[in-house]
Amino acid sequence: LKEYTLAMAQIYAFGDSITYGSWDTEYSGWANRLRLYFDQKTQEEDTPFTYFYNLGIPGENTDSLVKRFQSETEIRFRKNEDYTFLFAFGANDACFTPSKGEFQVPVERYKQNLDSVINQAKEIASKVFILNITPVVDELTVAPIGKDKSRLNKYIEPYNQAVSELAQKNSIQLIDVHSAFMQHDLPTLFCEDGLHPNAKGHEIIFDLMKRSLNIV
Repeated sequence: LKEYTLAMAQIYAFGDSITYGSWDTEYSGWANRLRLYFDQKTQEEDTPFTYFYNLGIPGENTDSLVKRFQSETEIRFRKNEDYTFLFAFGANDACFTPSKGEFQVPVERYKQNLDSVINQAKEIASKVFILNITPVVDELTVAPIGKDKSRLNKYIEPYNQAVSELAQKNSIQLIDVHSAFMQHDLPTLFCEDGLHPNAKGHEIIFDLMKRSLNIV
């Protein structure tokens, strides 16, 4: 077994249940696929180790992200290493609650939250990426039985516009997973809830991430 006294890179993937990999029974999501990719690359090419942290939390929105961001990064920080941040939020922020007549996180606060963590990340990272929100299968997510939640593609649109504006404002790269999904028959990319990508959907995100990170 090879041992490295100094890790040359750390990658932090912050997100919700999609980043966490919920419902993908093959490889537990796009983020875990990336970790496996880096681990295999280290073994095959004898390169220094890349620490890939999947920091996705099911159900999380950007209000919660702001609260935990500093502690999550500080505890893992090492001097003289190369840092990359990946932010993938919005599926829960853009969730509409019919009984309250409001979104979990209004789009303007969503934008402010992400702007805050992006600027903190840029203080220590050489690369910061932001993913926009994957589409949903409207007929499955409009009113799930027994849940006071509604997710529709029309709700996602202003949040994805906010992501585009943030990427431009902060000079960071936008990874357009939404457009990549729209090139396919959407029901084939999702689990039965119409919200969480299945293995095929996660593979699309994974391939897009590899190209965006220039590691293909």
